[in-house]
Amino acid sequence: MNYRHLLTFLVLGLFIFHAQAQKLQITANHTDAKFILLNDYDNSEKQELGTGSIEYKLDKNSRNRIKITKPGFDPVIKEYNKDLKWDKDQRVALDTRRVDISVEPFDAEIFVDGRKIGSKAIFMNIPKDRSATLEIKKSGFAPVTKTYYNSPERETPPIREFFELKDRQVRLEVQPADGEVSLNGVLMGKGNQDVSVPNGDCVTVTVNKEGFVEYTRVFCNKPGIDPEPPIRESAVLDERLVKLNTVPNDAAIEIAGQRVGIGAYDLKVPNGRCISVVVSKDGFVKYYKDYCNQADRNTPPVTETIEMARDQAYDNSVSSDLANVRITVPVDTAYSGEEAWRILSSIVTRYFDILETVDYNTGYLTTSWQVENFNSAVIRTRVIVSSGGNSDELAYSVKLVSQAAELNDPNRTKEVITVKDDELFRDWSRIMIKYQGLVEEIQARLQ
Repeated sequence: MNYRHLLTFLVLGLFIFHAQAQKLQITANHTDAKFILLNDYDNSEKQELGTGSIEYKLDKNSRNRIKITKPGFDPVIKEYNKDLKWDKDQRVALDTRRVDISVEPFDAEIFVDGRKIGSKAIFMNIPKDRSATLEIKKSGFAPVTKTYYNSPERETPPIREFFELKDRQVRLEVQPADGEVSLNGVLMGKGNQDVSVPNGDCVTVTVNKEGFVEYTRVFCNKPGIDPEPPIRESAVLDERLVKLNTVPNDAAIEIAGQRVGIGAYDLKVPNGRCISVVVSKDGFVKYYKDYCNQADRNTPPVTETIEMARDQAYDNSVSSDLANVRITVPVDTAYSGEEAWRILSSIVTRYFDILETVDYNTGYLTTSWQVENFNSAVIRTRVIVSSGGNSDELAYSVKLVSQAAELNDPNRTKEVITVKDDELFRDWSRIMIKYQGLVEEIQARLQ
């Protein structure tokens, strides 16, 4: 056969090959996979061709686009060009898993492996031997996260899955930033936290930091309970807390004239304010202090132990019902007026060195103030005698005046207290031990 005849034979064979349409045996790796013929210019379905495995004759007037599909798998579209030579046996593998995801609320955002895919509903594909992490987010709701695997040794992904965001979430913004946040008594951590509020439940959030008043808030996620949990909440610790303890441990703690504790008290100091504390106990120097929570003042201590000093004035005095009270002393009729006055004067001068006023005719006598300084107060003492009783009998009215001016009174404006500062002295229900027997001796001698 010469060259011309050979060329003619080849062209004729090629013509015959093209004239005979190719038949393909197309088999899927799943026996229930469907084969669907698609329209040439979109993915709309034209005709179902069979299941598992089909014999397909290429159409010279078509693009021969076939979709192989099975629920739970990403469909595969194959196009068999009629002008190409194909092996008769064609194998198609469906091995990428697909999960139909739908969510509520519809505007919740859907992320796959950290990348936003959409909202409301998506198809999520998981390649063979791989995994994919789904995350659903919406402000004010606790996010939902789930990881799907496409491997034989792991749980098979579902065909479809529905997620509804029901648990609420509050972004708790904490100040100071190192405040400790606890949820229902369990420590979550320090600083800003995302607090989850389960559907149909309430949670208690506390924020603590040493030296501050605890922040507490209850968030509820129950139908018909208002208000709904906020998207954001500021937990600002701005109220100071001072733990006070006293020595001795039975001292009285007062604020604004009201007793608030004995021996111990948790003092709360609101932001921008000062609180005045008074600690007192008989026999000890009264303690005054202002605790301020202001920018221009020293920060209040976290704890303070108040060790009270013994009151020297108290230790050198006795409680007496005779202090600052006029006591009428009738004079025994056996004494003349002159004798009675002499006895009275001699008794007074044994207790007091200086008499300021003496008038026998009117029966009036006053001593000068006797002053003593102690660590708690300045004490001044004097005696005032005047005639008393009715006109038919001789009697004297004796008053032992005992007064104190506190040294650490916060209302005191003068730095140094003198005996003449009458406005600073107050009647004292005690008398110095040295004057204890004065009134009793007058009564015993004259009656």
